[in-house]
Amino acid sequence: MIESIKRLLPKLKNPKFLIILGFAGILLIFLSSLGPSEKEKKNSSSAAYTFSAEDYKVQLEQDITAMVRKITGSKNISVMVTLESGVKYSYAESAEGVTEQKSEKDTESSSEEIKQSYITVKTSDGGEDALLVTEIMPEIRGVAIVCDGGDDEFTREKIKNAVMAALNITSKRVYIAGGATYEN
Repeated sequence: MIESIKRLLPKLKNPKFLIILGFAGILLIFLSSLGPSEKEKKNSSSAAYTFSAEDYKVQLEQDITAMVRKITGSKNISVMVTLESGVKYSYAESAEGVTEQKSEKDTESSSEEIKQSYITVKTSDGGEDALLVTEIMPEIRGVAIVCDGGDDEFTREKIKNAVMAALNITSKRVYIAGGATYEN
């Protein structure tokens, strides 16, 4: 290995070799600029973690439809989920408190001042974002299911129990009805 390095040393002093090496370096820099930038990489990776209330609702409806399909064996299923609100976010905070007490002849007074601020982190593009601690999904207001077999008491009870257990909601929030079958 040392011998091969000794053979390359005279070639490194050759101007033609240095020019070729320079062009190769410029080519590598150019090729690296063609790939996605840091900002694009961050946006594509953070997009995988953002979850809107509408996405949450659609996912719940798909999951309930699949569950009802397994219980009834029917493909004619319609599910509607209603939510209380949107997604709620909780950010990291810091609080500083100052207490002041004054005492005069016959009176005493005290005041307390609390400063609250959000903890921020620097982003790769030089900006600042508040530090997200938790993301709270909205509460489920109700679930309506229309399916073949929904008129049968035994099937309705199985579906209702499955939905209540899966979503941790009361039976008052679940409505199940049988679907109309049309014959031509």
